Amino acid sequence: MDPLVASKMRGRCPQSATVENTVYLDQNPRSSYTIDNSFYKQILWHRGILQIDQDLALDSLTNATVTMLANDYDFSTKFGQAMVKLGSLQVLTGTQGQIRTSCRAVNYP
Repeated sequence: MDPLVASKMRGRCPQSATVENTVYLDQNPRSSYTIDNSFYKQILWHRGILQIDQDLALDSLTNATVTMLANDYDFSTKFGQAMVKLGSLQVLTGTQGQIRTSCRAVNYP
């Protein structure tokens, strides 16, 4: 993580915190409430808050996609397509499904 961001997060979210502090995943205060490609730019600059998000920019399998989205390559269209795809999923609720403890395998009783 960028040392300046890490320092800021340590101040905002100390281990001894007794209150809940909200931290935006997008470190650009002008676009925290906007759907845009700023998040992808941030993780390319090593400013990802969550390790899994930062890994998107570092992994050789996903780096090209992150770079493409960060450089505004048709971001709005790609985002819209992703939302349509997510909307077509048939989510299981209640006892119909399960939250996996590992994404790679179903839970065994």
